[in-house]
Amino acid sequence: MNWFILFCYIWFAYGMTVIFTQSIGPFYIFFRLRLWAERVSDNFGMLFKCPLCFPTNVGWVFSLLNWFLLPIPITPFNMILNGTDLWWLAMIMDACLTGGICHLLWNIDDYIDKNTPIFEDE
Repeated sequence: MNWFILFCYIWFAYGMTVIFTQSIGPFYIFFRLRLWAERVSDNFGMLFKCPLCFPTNVGWVFSLLNWFLLPIPITPFNMILNGTDLWWLAMIMDACLTGGICHLLWNIDDYIDKNTPIFEDE
């Protein structure tokens, strides 16, 4: 069961990253969110454009929410450190793992996109 939760967590974080950093969305909602974030601050705007920054922040936010609000652990290091008082370590490690895995998946996807031949009708 833990492997399934971990698999779902990774794909959820990656999907969320792609949607928030690249998608326009219905009624341009994600595009408008990125424009608003840029108007607030350049650094805050970068959060919604960077495919490494966004999942790292998703990781620590989900880790804190999971540790203090949810009855079962769903983030990787909350599964490992459940039952201890090391919420801060789980938060840091979840941020690093989520950012790293999403960045790896992002680069694999980019590599496949760039190296897939395009066949045109003759």
